[in-house]
Amino acid sequence: MGLATLFRSGYRSANPAVRREAVKTLTDETTLVALASHDPDLEVRLLTVERIPSETGLRTVALQGEYIDARLKAVRRIQNPRLLADIMRRRKHPDLMLACFEGIRDQAVLTQIAGDVRQSLTARRIAINMFADQGLLLELLETIREPGLRRTAIEKLSDPDLRRRLQHEAASQSRRGRIDRILAGHDPLLVVEMLGAFRDSLAAVRALAKLVAGGGEAGERATEILTRQLKHAKPAIRLEALHGLIPTQSISGDALAELAESDPDPRIRSEAAAFLAGSRREAP
Repeated sequence: MGLATLFRSGYRSANPAVRREAVKTLTDETTLVALASHDPDLEVRLLTVERIPSETGLRTVALQGEYIDARLKAVRRIQNPRLLADIMRRRKHPDLMLACFEGIRDQAVLTQIAGDVRQSLTARRIAINMFADQGLLLELLETIREPGLRRTAIEKLSDPDLRRRLQHEAASQSRRGRIDRILAGHDPLLVVEMLGAFRDSLAAVRALAKLVAGGGEAGERATEILTRQLKHAKPAIRLEALHGLIPTQSISGDALAELAESDPDPRIRSEAAAFLAGSRREAP
């Protein structure tokens, strides 16, 4: 065996100092990947990661390595953002995930991560927070169904009016889901009466609005209660009751006219007047 061959095989030595010197001239990628993934010596691992020539080899270390230090170093050498997204999906380790995100700036890849149900919820939330493209963010909102992720995406919108509207819609959808679960196990009329007892609760008024939209005997009783709430002392309760009655046109023209003319709150007067004017234009 020649001296060069003997030196190259030094990576098999039990002495870590010998292995450290040996890997400095090692070129076989399979051996480099194996050392980076499994060598017990920290310096050997890190030196070896530096010498791995391909991103495919680095990916193998990131996914199969026994030690997080080598895996992190391998990830930080990878420049392909789609490869980083794939590593993050396959190995859900928080430190590895953050290292992967250091190399991802491509908005299309961030969109892919945010919408991929195989990614962890934390990774998807971070991807949404990294969005700079408002158009892509709006497209993403068309596909995301998880409430927490939708809230994160909505908060990133730069348009304040759109952000408020979507936040209101998200809150309404959450309430509708809760009401549906309650109605599935109880008599709807009993639920209406229970909600009606909480006269000072905005949540109860919103729940009654859901029942109004559902129609039937429970919807009729919910309409009666909301109509009564239009006389409530608190403007917020009156406004929410109005919002609950308008979509199904469950409020009379006379009641709308009275609100538009006499309610002390300008928001209620304005909304009642706007709906009243619209309903008159639509009348034959």
